[in-house]
Amino acid sequence: MRFSEFQKKEVIDMQRGKFLGFIQDAAIDISKGKIDTLHIGDTERSFFLETRVKDQKHFNYEEVVTIGKDIVLIQKKLPKE
Repeated sequence: MRFSEFQKKEVIDMQRGKFLGFIQDAAIDISKGKIDTLHIGDTERSFFLETRVKDQKHFNYEEVVTIGKDIVLIQKKLPKE
């Protein structure tokens, strides 16, 4: 899958069933050639139709549970005791 297909998908938190935003960008680990972190933000439209990203969040790619046609489901991993 290309990242352009991955962008703009809705991201949902599985635990709370809450919409978190859209995938805006990603950080890639060059040594492994894999996605490391997803940058998720909610877009906001201004009066002049410019879009801005507000409240950007970062999630590890390991927290992705499934990638569907239109959405990505994320579940936060609890720290091990």
